[in-house]
Amino acid sequence: MLKSLVTSMLVLLMVMVESSGVLARFDSHEQPSIFAFAPAPVSEYVPEPCEQGSKELCFGDYYKVLPKSAYINKTVVPDTIVIHTDDQPGGTPEKWVSTTTWNGLAGRDNGGRSTHFGVGLDGVGQFLPMYEGSVIQCRGAGYKYDKHSVQIEMAGRNYNYMLTGKASPKMVRSIEIITAQTVELVIVLMETYDISIENVIGHYEVEGSGKTDPGNIYFEQYFLPLLKAELNQ
Repeated sequence: MLKSLVTSMLVLLMVMVESSGVLARFDSHEQPSIFAFAPAPVSEYVPEPCEQGSKELCFGDYYKVLPKSAYINKTVVPDTIVIHTDDQPGGTPEKWVSTTTWNGLAGRDNGGRSTHFGVGLDGVGQFLPMYEGSVIQCRGAGYKYDKHSVQIEMAGRNYNYMLTGKASPKMVRSIEIITAQTVELVIVLMETYDISIENVIGHYEVEGSGKTDPGNIYFEQYFLPLLKAELNQ
């Protein structure tokens, strides 16, 4: 009977660990430990006023604007969505969070860099003001694209590894969770700003950028097929 009681307590403890939440931190580079094999979030990111009477639209799980030095204070009409990865350490995919993305963008020298969103295991964060029909111009992919795009930074790096067999089980699961959230966000952005799937691109497709994120194999063989499948449901 004692053995049965101990076994029951261990099972209960495992369930409690799997159900635990994630602590968001903006002011520290200490990354919270995240249970890497948690169920993928089932979320629908619906644009709504950020506060009563506000003209700003909020998407996702939280809203924290980057410093003014990180973006250009004018609105642009988006017709393109650019997908990035933020190059967080590949050895700790269980700690890929959007709050670390925010810290990295806010801490850039020489005027900073910015994207409209960060997506991580902790959810979707909105980093810049957005409105019906327009968004604040970011500094993420170069002026040619910044002036007519919404941009999303996914936490992590080496997303191609998921399809080339180099990813650990933790990395695979983290990429699956982050991708699922990003795809749902992209669908809402496409509907809100009337953006076609042909104009959903990876950073590597920006001419002259010299970038490889989020990975051509991942983007073309996993992200886009998943996006198309969700759109067709």
